[in-house]
Amino acid sequence: MSTEEQATPKPQAPSDSTIIRPIGKIRNPWTVVLLMIVTLGIYTFFYYYRTFEELKNYRGRGWSGTLYLLFQFVFPFPLLAIPWLVPAYIGRMYDEAGMDKPISGNTGWWVFVPIAGIFIWLFKVQNRLNGFWSAKGARS
Repeated sequence: MSTEEQATPKPQAPSDSTIIRPIGKIRNPWTVVLLMIVTLGIYTFFYYYRTFEELKNYRGRGWSGTLYLLFQFVFPFPLLAIPWLVPAYIGRMYDEAGMDKPISGNTGWWVFVPIAGIFIWLFKVQNRLNGFWSAKGARS
């Protein structure tokens, strides 16, 4: 071996702490509710699209926003799983970051509470997302 080969350090894979991941947007849950009502539910598609995109971009796995839209418009019945899938992804994201898991897929059961359930679900999910993004440096 020559001296030149010995002096050249081998590149090492970056550790999780050095990987820069895109941070999601902090959203006010009241604004989300208002936009969903004013747009007669159309904002819901955008909200889920952006949420899935942000989760996929940060975690590197899971459904993308495009996959969500595909299932929404092509196979609407499997989307009954969305109220369980989104909080499960958020819980896993917390867990993968070494933080206490404040939410899980069981949060999806709130959608069965008439009228108020969907709002409770949205506030729980969005507040946990906001908490995670804030902890990672996002500004409101």
